[in-house]
Amino acid sequence: MANKTKNKQEKEENALEILSSVRSKTAVQSKKPKKTEIRSAGTIRAVPLSQIMLDRYQPRPILPVQDGLRDNFFAGKADWRKTTSQWLALAGTDPGIATQVNGLLEMGKSIMELNQIEPATGAWTEPKPRVYKLLLSTGERRFWSLALSSVSNNQGEPQLEVQEIQLDEHSLMRQIVENESAKPLSAIGKARAIAGLILESLDPLPAELDRLSDTPPTDYEYYRSALDIEKITGSKYMPRGMWEEIGKIMGIERQYMVYHLDLLKLPEDLQYQADIHGLPESVLREILKLPKTQWAKVIALAAKQGLTIPEVKRMRTSKGKKTNTKDSPANKAASRLKSFWKITRDIKTSKDIEQVATSFVVGLDKKEMLAGADVLESLAKKIRLRAGD
Repeated sequence: MANKTKNKQEKEENALEILSSVRSKTAVQSKKPKKTEIRSAGTIRAVPLSQIMLDRYQPRPILPVQDGLRDNFFAGKADWRKTTSQWLALAGTDPGIATQVNGLLEMGKSIMELNQIEPATGAWTEPKPRVYKLLLSTGERRFWSLALSSVSNNQGEPQLEVQEIQLDEHSLMRQIVENESAKPLSAIGKARAIAGLILESLDPLPAELDRLSDTPPTDYEYYRSALDIEKITGSKYMPRGMWEEIGKIMGIERQYMVYHLDLLKLPEDLQYQADIHGLPESVLREILKLPKTQWAKVIALAAKQGLTIPEVKRMRTSKGKKTNTKDSPANKAASRLKSFWKITRDIKTSKDIEQVATSFVVGLDKKEMLAGADVLESLAKKIRLRAGD
């Protein structure tokens, strides 16, 4: 038992060191090792997508839940090609999914033209007798970017460059580190990561939460179970020191970890919508205070209009009162533009501006695009006048 505890502590310390280097942006990317045919930990090889098995329980919920797409893929009822075909069809009807898919297609195009800069990681496993699959630990976005690009361009099966690791190295902490260095987790992704770290620390878990059983829980059921610790441990309180340990890994204070966990109260489809639209925890926290019957409507509105915290609060307190001056279209526009301006301070490259423009015009026809551009140009002139320029 002592050795097991010591090994766990060593793994956590190593993960924290990696995480710290990622956050400080001082980690130097290493050159890709030369491929070799010897199968051993550290070997990098090109693996066909059909030989790769994805981890349903990784923090970022990438696949859509609509039309059973996510459930069917992980249940083995649809392969990567059928899944991506349905995904592309959904993108034609849902602006949020379209933005997500366009981003992945851009990644896939970059990988195909420039090759992968960093390999994914995965460990070989035997899910069925004499059937070997590479269980992906990190790199699921790269997997789906290649899959979507292949189906979109009517190409053959692509291969993902994967660095092989040992099965016992496959961990949630590795996935969190990968997300920190690539594309940071959304509020929903962080909620799932925190819940996952809590559940990994509790041993043993009830049989219904056994991810390796013949009837494993869905990722939604698994992560949501962290909301009821008393059912798992018999105590209303977290084990001593757990919040502090998880806080070091996530870089979040205890109160905000609790706020994030509350987001798991949202139904699965609303979690997905909140994730692909990148809705912040602070806005989702206010939405949770509304009646459950309003959650879907307000999340859709927040995704479309970028609702601010005060706007959601007013929905909770207005109770059908007439719109006042503060809720006028002009005041709403000014409030959202201030939020937009704060976010744009982190935009450093023309590529980021291109992405903003692309996301803005999703679902708009040419006339609407030009009308939007005219309004923005007129607004820019008014702002310059007030600046005395």
